[in-house]
Amino acid sequence: MYRVFIIITATLLICSCSFYESVSKGEPVAQVGGVALYKSDIQKILPVGVSKEDSTLLVNNYIESWAKRELLLMKAQEQLPEKDKDVAKLLEDYRTQLLVFRYENMFVNERLDTVVSQKEREEYYNLHLKSYVTKNGIIKGRVINMHNSSPKIKELERLLSKEDVNSIVEVEQLGYSSSYKYNNFNDEWVDLAVVAKEMGIVLSDLQKELAKKKTPYFKYKDSLNTSYLQTFEYVMAGEITPLEYNSESIKDIIISKRKKDLLQKLQSDIYKEALENKKIKIIENEKAD
Repeated sequence: MYRVFIIITATLLICSCSFYESVSKGEPVAQVGGVALYKSDIQKILPVGVSKEDSTLLVNNYIESWAKRELLLMKAQEQLPEKDKDVAKLLEDYRTQLLVFRYENMFVNERLDTVVSQKEREEYYNLHLKSYVTKNGIIKGRVINMHNSSPKIKELERLLSKEDVNSIVEVEQLGYSSSYKYNNFNDEWVDLAVVAKEMGIVLSDLQKELAKKKTPYFKYKDSLNTSYLQTFEYVMAGEITPLEYNSESIKDIIISKRKKDLLQKLQSDIYKEALENKKIKIIENEKAD
């Protein structure tokens, strides 16, 4: 019966970092069968400035993981049929894919134009409007969370009921100074599901209230707190979101397409050049002739 001898010499001896300093270069600190783990391998995994205790723990864990991996490898070599142990083709395929991937990245990075004009974004947006329908609705506004005991609630509601510039500014000041949580997103579009979570309300209920649009603001009250939503702009669920909301994602799509086009051109040019320089022969075509 095949026997596997495991010799791990370092584990019992590791008491401090000074141990590693005493081990001469090239001397193994652990061994599984005929494979050894050396001091230089251990030193690579130790962070600079690590404490004595942490060093010992890291080294012990590393040696144990290394030993388990080597044991599994030995078991695989023992138990797997010969056809499954031949990985040369897989390694060559991986090497090919890795080299091609690195070259393609270098080629693209040297040539890719990452500037996308507003006109390009608008053209793409107008051609794909149906792709930009919002599922939940999006909104610009602010959420102000107040404790029900706050003496500033009446003043806040008075200001929220107005829509002049001065009142809007005062609401912001009051939100920062007197609320227990204030989220201002008046300059950016936010998905309504995020706003509903901020307010502690069910999304569908918030959608219904916004659809009514009876007042300049909406409030949701529970036993402890009241959440106020002041809305500046709102796109309802099922409607097309504005270009502004999709601008960055459109930019990414356009750049991605440019990258794809560059790679296709690279492959086409290389193939054409190889044919012209007779670096490639189509054997079947020659036979047909």
